[in-house]
Amino acid sequence: MPNLNYAAQYGRELANAYPYLSYYGDLWNAGESQRFKPLQGKTVYIPHMTTSGATAVDRDNLTGVFARNFDIAWEAKTLEMDREWSTLIDPMDIIETNEVATIANVTATFNEFQKIPEMDAFMASKLASFASAFGGVSTTSLDASNILGQWDNALVYMTNQRVNRDRVVAYMTPATYKLLKQATGMTRFIEVTNGIRDVDRNIARLDGVNVIEVPEDMMKTAYTFTEGWAVDTSNAQQINFLLVDPMAVAAPIKYETSMMSAPTAQSKGKYLYYERYYYGAFILNQRQAGVWAHLGSAPSAGTL
Repeated sequence: MPNLNYAAQYGRELANAYPYLSYYGDLWNAGESQRFKPLQGKTVYIPHMTTSGATAVDRDNLTGVFARNFDIAWEAKTLEMDREWSTLIDPMDIIETNEVATIANVTATFNEFQKIPEMDAFMASKLASFASAFGGVSTTSLDASNILGQWDNALVYMTNQRVNRDRVVAYMTPATYKLLKQATGMTRFIEVTNGIRDVDRNIARLDGVNVIEVPEDMMKTAYTFTEGWAVDTSNAQQINFLLVDPMAVAAPIKYETSMMSAPTAQSKGKYLYYERYYYGAFILNQRQAGVWAHLGSAPSAGTL
């Protein structure tokens, strides 16, 4: 039986899993990530256009000359993460585990507990680097008295940079989210209906911005990716919260190979599964203000 490469189909199926398994699924599946795909190899070319401004009309004379008043430039972005994974599966394992050790179950487990968390860790570190490179960063220690002020400062920054607030998504650690619920000056509305006292303290949106909680270990500035992913304990800072415009980020994924081989003499009678894929995350040059980060130590128990 020949090897069957089903990379394209596998890629489509896995993309459906991102919103359910990934904290940053909105970014991996964002429109910009779908628009900009590597055509060959792992380099993406992203165009951006500029034009000249308008001028006053002279009703009495023909002045100047007609010319091309726009220009196009290209950003070349290379997918950083060139990854592979493989496994052997003995047919007897499939039988003796009552078909628990099937390739479908093995790859699903790899996706849920290795691949997608690794990609999210990579995304968090890249978002922090984007914010740091453009200057959208605060390192002020957070407490209940200043967290709303820090939030407001971030929104002021992004609005002044012409970032559309309606698109912005906030990612924050549970400790920061807890602090936000206890913030000084936070206005709360409690509605009691049908005689049932149901108090919901969730903050799904704040000032029109969607809020998503992300575990602390998926909100670090540095990771190692030797095998899987791990926090770079020597260099990583805590990201307390991020504000991101998905239209500012392109995060393409390319599946080069995803194939299964039937048992052969070379594999000693075992099934062989192998996949190789590229991914990356880029800030668009014209939209660098679309990421803002609060970095530093996580809020301590005493400030919560």
